[in-house]
Amino acid sequence: MNSWDPLGAAEQAAVADEILSVLRHDLRNRFAIVRNASFYIKRKVARDAAYTADPRIEEFFGIIDEEVIAASARLEESVDAARLFTRRSVCVSAAGCVRRAAACARIGASGARIVLSVQDGDVEADPIELAVAVRCLIESAVESTPGDGVVTVRGTSIGARYCIEVTDAAAVPCEADSEASLRPFTTTRPGHSGLGLNIARRVARRYGGSLAVEPRAHGSSVVIALPLAAAPVLGGAGSEPAP
Repeated sequence: MNSWDPLGAAEQAAVADEILSVLRHDLRNRFAIVRNASFYIKRKVARDAAYTADPRIEEFFGIIDEEVIAASARLEESVDAARLFTRRSVCVSAAGCVRRAAACARIGASGARIVLSVQDGDVEADPIELAVAVRCLIESAVESTPGDGVVTVRGTSIGARYCIEVTDAAAVPCEADSEASLRPFTTTRPGHSGLGLNIARRVARRYGGSLAVEPRAHGSSVVIALPLAAAPVLGGAGSEPAP
């Protein structure tokens, strides 16, 4: 049995990217707290005559600001240097990415069936990264679908967007606050990182799209909407008519 996973390396990179992004966000907030506290204390002690008489105090506040700014810059450099996946944005068949994601989905012995219904449509994205995003949604839906339920995956062009909708067959609707399910590391399943929806949302946003969680009577649907790729311009000014 061949255990090679064509999307595995890209998914591992996506997980690492998501974890780094969460850590970066947290550290940014902490740096901001330090700078705000420094500014507040500086303003308070400036009213003390001893403050203006001792130039070292002003110097120390300057050092705090400089070090926090330098640490923030080092953080950004470290995150950029840690990128494990080199993406390439190209005009790609969204339907092909969806089919690839479904073919590579790890459903184990869940018993769930995946039903595909996809229409043609091209988007600007990295094909591997988009397939990883859709696979995350499919696997999450499979894990929420009991027994031999059906996970439906649809891909359709709606207006100027290509919509990829993954619907599970959970016994109960998802919680009303869909943002709760998008919080990093939120999962009720042991052994899972709880980052699948976050990875899919980040990929969608990277290519100008969006991700939405929509409650259903039983279970939920997750929809990725991406802009359709612009159709190539045929002919043009000064071009000769086709024979």
